[in-house]
Amino acid sequence: MSNYFLMGMKNPQKVASAFAPDNIKLAYQLIQDLESISVLPFDLNLLKLSLKKDRLVNSDDLSDLNETWLDYQPNSLAWPLASEKLKIIIEKSLTGNEGIDWIVAHVFGNGERREYYIPRFKKLLDVLDIDKTMFIPGTNRIIKPCFSLSKISKYSVFHKPSENNLWEITLGLYVSDTLKKAIQKEKLTGIVFDKIFIT
Repeated sequence: MSNYFLMGMKNPQKVASAFAPDNIKLAYQLIQDLESISVLPFDLNLLKLSLKKDRLVNSDDLSDLNETWLDYQPNSLAWPLASEKLKIIIEKSLTGNEGIDWIVAHVFGNGERREYYIPRFKKLLDVLDIDKTMFIPGTNRIIKPCFSLSKISKYSVFHKPSENNLWEITLGLYVSDTLKKAIQKEKLTGIVFDKIFIT
C-alpha cells in the first residue's frame, strides 16, 4: 500500500515566524476575501518566536537564529507558506487533478523581502473513507480523518474536507510518498511529515 503524509512545520524552541499585521482578520475570515486575489493584500514580517517556560514570546531580533528563511515558514495565519523551491517541487509533482493555484505573499525580515506562496485549492476534493472517518456526532465536523487510497491516489497533494470554505486555504497539506521523498532529497527546511491513516 502507498504511504501518504501530513506535511507540517517543525516546532523548535525558537524560530522565525511570519506575522500578519495586528488589524488583519482571523485566517478563516480572510479566505472569502482572497477568492479572486493572487497577491496577499498585506505584508508579513518575520519575528522570532521563543518558548519561555510555558509561553511563547516574540521579538524582532532575529540575530541568534541559525536559520531565518525556511522553506515551510511558520506564520501567524497557520497557513502553508512555501518558499519558491518548495512551490516548484510541489508543482512538478501535481497530477493535474488537484486544482491548486497560489497566492503570493511578501515576507520582510533582516532587511530583505522574499516572495512566499500560499497554496489554494479551487475545488473540494473527495478523499475520505466516510465509513471509517470519525465525526462529531450529528455533524460533518471531522475528529479523525481516514483517507481512501483509491480516492487520494489521483493526487500528489490534497486537503482534508471541512465546513464552509476552510478547505480552500487549508491548515495542513497532505502529500504522497513521492512528493515527500522529492522534498527530502532537496533538503528543504522547516518540514516534518506524519504518516496518515488510509484504507
